[in-house]
Amino acid sequence: MEKVKKKILFLAIIVIVGIIIGIIFSNVLSINDEKIVTLKITNYFNNLKEDIPIDYVSNLFNSLKNNFIYLLIIWFLGLSIIGLLLNNFILFFKSFILGFIIGSIIHIYLFNGIILSIIYIFPSLIINILVFTMLVYYANNISLKLFNLLFLKKDIKVGIFIKKYLKLLLISAIVLIISSTLETFLTPFLLKLFSYFIK
Repeated sequence: MEKVKKKILFLAIIVIVGIIIGIIFSNVLSINDEKIVTLKITNYFNNLKEDIPIDYVSNLFNSLKNNFIYLLIIWFLGLSIIGLLLNNFILFFKSFILGFIIGSIIHIYLFNGIILSIIYIFPSLIINILVFTMLVYYANNISLKLFNLLFLKKDIKVGIFIKKYLKLLLISAIVLIISSTLETFLTPFLLKLFSYFIK
């Protein structure tokens, strides 16, 4: 139980550090990069304010594609020893992107940006980071068991763990489908309700 807590704490630290560095990085961009990020974000929120039609099908497809790419990469890396290193980096990168989004919105819209960033990441992006954290946790366990089997010659029933790992893949996929649906349909609606604060 103590080992489980340490592993979860380690991943939590990766997520927190990634978010913090992402927020910091969003505030130290070069002038040109800052203009590009500002333009993309303001265009997104302005389109919501002006009732420009949203291509929900395309947005849903892109969200599902991005989530499933990460899902499959992490899952398959868990079936290799190198996944112990790469999956932790992927989790850090996902957290960094989340922090960068939060930092950029707050940097542009100041106090209103705090509310906007909360609405933007809740609940879909929070669900995503939780799913990927859980997936990395189990992927690391599988990688570690493979390491023990191959190099330490420990007697491990890999088949049992693989079956559970497949179930985890299915559950994660279902949750990410729900998350992508919320991101596509609920998030723009919530942001639009708050759009009158955007200047």
